Amino acid sequence: MCPRAPVARELFFLGSIKWLERSPFDERDLLALQRHRAAVTDEPVPLVAISRSGVQAAGLRAVYGPEDLLAAWRPGG
Repeated sequence: MCPRAPVARELFFLGSIKWLERSPFDERDLLALQRHRAAVTDEPVPLVAISRSGVQAAGLRAVYGPEDLLAAWRPGG
């Protein structure tokens, strides 16, 4: 098995998208994201969540929902 080469030179954040209609990003999702970060780097890279149904977890640097994503594509956004 050949080791994987680094994909990025620098990480600015790591994130997770949870786009379920009735299930917010919660503590279990945050723990999974923290485990993924630990597998990628030892650095304290900020964590970000994008969720259709909100967030019920503390410790994220940023949270984005549907309106935030749409606003980014609107003129002047």
